[in-house]
Amino acid sequence: MKQLIAALCIIAAFHANAQTVYLADTAFVTDVGIGGAPTSCKTNGMMYNGLSMERTEFIWLADAFTVPSGETWVFDTVIVYGYQFGSTTTSPFMSCNLQIYNGAPGLGGSVIWGDTITNVLKGAAFTGIYKVDTIAANGGLMSDKRPIMALKLHLSPAPSLTAGTYWLSWSATCASTFNPAVCPYKVLPGRLNPPGQVSRILYPGSSWQYATDNGLNIGLNKIIKAKAGLAALPAIAGNARNTLSQNIPNPFSNTTEITYNLAVAGDVTLAVYNILGQVVATLANGHMSAGTHSITFNANNLPPGSYYYKLSAPAGAESKQMVVMK
Repeated sequence: MKQLIAALCIIAAFHANAQTVYLADTAFVTDVGIGGAPTSCKTNGMMYNGLSMERTEFIWLADAFTVPSGETWVFDTVIVYGYQFGSTTTSPFMSCNLQIYNGAPGLGGSVIWGDTITNVLKGAAFTGIYKVDTIAANGGLMSDKRPIMALKLHLSPAPSLTAGTYWLSWSATCASTFNPAVCPYKVLPGRLNPPGQVSRILYPGSSWQYATDNGLNIGLNKIIKAKAGLAALPAIAGNARNTLSQNIPNPFSNTTEITYNLAVAGDVTLAVYNILGQVVATLANGHMSAGTHSITFNANNLPPGSYYYKLSAPAGAESKQMVVMK
């Protein structure tokens, strides 16, 4: 537990100034491994633990995300994940290039932000999670050969995206080339492959293709967020917007109150995320009337650490941080 909490504190710095989290599309932890550390074990039947994203080998990855109708996303931070087999828990990553497409790469999409040469890597840190498999020769669930790093990418100028489906595309390098930079697959508890994945890969001398393993489409972990004051207001008549209040009390140990005001009626989701972008609690999910609402959140089942809660509604999305202390 102490090892997990320490790792969470390291990654918390990646989210310290995050006021708007537009996308938290991650699925990691499946088992407990070496020293009690959380591990991400490949889906049963899969051949590999991840996809190469090695820039020196001219390999690029891509995955889709959607800006909902009526919203505009303005963001300066993207977080993707990677490992280099045999590295220590000190990040081996030296660079990462990022592009944004307005459609699927190789299927009509065009680059609307970024290039293939600018290093946008701002920092990288060990997530506290190891990518493992069940093969004894590779260390099995107790393997420490693939420590997963969170790569924080800084985008400048910040892209501004209206409603539609877009693709992030990235490629990375490590300080040493003894093994390639690899991006771990998404995997759900029970070692299940998440359904509906559409990630793509570009190999040198080839064309873009869907990323598959053992006949299954695989997905990649990613987070998109904006610093305080950067996020654009959604396109709602009269500039009406939601307000999300800071939870009270904060920090807290057992329960806390979250209050929010909806500018217009509509379908609402209020969820709590850990700092890896995984949903740990869904507090509201359904149609709600305009006006003020309050929900009591019970964190008795959560370990201490930093979390953030996100309100998504027709008049926009907003998030804030909370701290659980035991």
